[in-house]
Amino acid sequence: MSFVVIIGCDGAGKSTVLDGLINHIEADGIEVSCGHWRPTPLSKSSENHHAATADDPHGQVARGAFGSVAKLWWIWINWWLGWFLDLRGKAKSGYVFYDRYHGDLLVDPHRYRYGGPMWLAKFWSRTLPQPDHLIFLDAEVDVLLARKQEVSADALARSRAGYIELVKRRHGTVVDANRPIKEIINELRFMLDDRD
Repeated sequence: MSFVVIIGCDGAGKSTVLDGLINHIEADGIEVSCGHWRPTPLSKSSENHHAATADDPHGQVARGAFGSVAKLWWIWINWWLGWFLDLRGKAKSGYVFYDRYHGDLLVDPHRYRYGGPMWLAKFWSRTLPQPDHLIFLDAEVDVLLARKQEVSADALARSRAGYIELVKRRHGTVVDANRPIKEIINELRFMLDDRD
C-alpha cells in the first residue's frame, strides 16, 4: 500500500474528497490512517491549532528567522518520529492519507508563519519522508472563491501557481477539481488501484 498526500488551495475540496475516498477504501477491508500537515508524536494540541488557523490562514504574524528555523527543526523531529514509530508501518499494510504536508510550507509560508530563508525550507522538505503519491486537486480561482472566501483571489492564484510548480518538481499528479466530487473520488480510486 502507500503514503498518499492530497494538496490543494482552500476550497479545492480536499476534506470532502478524502472522506469519500477513505469510505470506499475501508469498505474494501483495507486499513486507512489519516493526518493533517504533520505527525504529532510530541504534541497534543496541534488539532486545535489547525482548526483555529483554518478560519483565517493568513491572519497571524510570521515568526522571525530564528523562531522559523527552530520551528523547522521541531517539525522535522515530529515527522521522523511519527514516520518511524507509526506511519511507515501503516503505509506498508494499508494507506496513510495526509491532507497537506511539509511541502505546503514552500507554497504558502505565510500560512505556517515561516519567516526564514526559503532555500533552507526547500532543503528541509527534501530531507523529510516523501509521499508515494502526491495529488494536487486543481480548480480555477473563481470556483475556489465560490466554495470558500477565507483567502483572497490574489493569494489563491499565487498558491495555485505554487502548487503546480511543486507537483512538477516532485513528480506528482494534477487532478481536475472543477468537477463533481463523486467523479474526483472515482478517478483517485482507479489511480491508486493501478499504482499499488
